[in-house]
Amino acid sequence: MKIAVYGASEYTGRLVAAELRRRGFDIVLSGRSAERLRQAAASLGLTGTNVRAADAADPDALAAAFEGCAAVINCAGPFTAFGHTVVRAAIAAGCHYVDTSAEQEFVQSLFETFGE
Repeated sequence: MKIAVYGASEYTGRLVAAELRRRGFDIVLSGRSAERLRQAAASLGLTGTNVRAADAADPDALAAAFEGCAAVINCAGPFTAFGHTVVRAAIAAGCHYVDTSAEQEFVQSLFETFGE
């Protein structure tokens, strides 16, 4: 199963990616900076094919980054600012979505916007 980690070059994203790698998942590292993602990939022993840069403000680039993945784990906050675009891109790519948010306003807005 292939899982995308958005925000993979930041602290929480690196922890999530490392745990997924340890558990044997095929992972895609995604986020804004291709260079930082390549560094994160190298630290995990992954190749460049596991890196897909996409800005949280670009829904088409995000959907392309998530293509072929079964799920997206969003680790890039603040979620109230960027989260909805990532959710929409996950849906467009046919992926399940989960995040690391503890932002109550954002979580409530997910239920209200995407509940159905």
